[in-house]
Amino acid sequence: MAEDTRNKILKSAFHLFSKNNYHAVSMIQIAKGAEISKGTLYWYFDSKEELFRETAVNGMDYFYELFEEIAVKEISSDKKIRILVKCVFKTLIEHLDMLEVFRNNVELISSDFKDAIESKHKKNIKIVSQIVKQGIEEGLIRSGNPTDMAALILSVLFTPQTKEILDNDEKVEDKINFLYDFIMNGISRKEQQDEK
Repeated sequence: MAEDTRNKILKSAFHLFSKNNYHAVSMIQIAKGAEISKGTLYWYFDSKEELFRETAVNGMDYFYELFEEIAVKEISSDKKIRILVKCVFKTLIEHLDMLEVFRNNVELISSDFKDAIESKHKKNIKIVSQIVKQGIEEGLIRSGNPTDMAALILSVLFTPQTKEILDNDEKVEDKINFLYDFIMNGISRKEQQDEK
């Protein structure tokens, strides 16, 4: 029961933070969205900042679990990268405004919060680098530092301009294909061989 209440609170907070600026969201609105009293909300979370942090960390954990699930699939690295691009885009489309919340407000949150997010980001890079390393071993991806390539792949997918990319009217599948091709053209071994 307590876990259900906590999840309702987090779901309400995520919804509100994804639709509004951090400062425009009140604890009363979050409690109302979770269908609980403000007192109950404060039983679980001491402040809006703590709740925002938990929401952000859960988002990073979500992507880590997603990337880990993709990394262990028994398929080629290029197929894994396509799935990764598709899953990230589909998730961001569902929660597009959350990108704006982070871009506009992350600097207003404490430095230990930034450190926690950076630590989660490094874990995400590490799991994606396993896919890149597999691609190098398969001969599909040029030789190089898998960690650097993974960081660049995630930078492409989570650029501050992602909202603008996803906001215009093109078909999502076309955008997924474009970004997949963009990434693979940058890291594929074929390009390296053509240069010789």
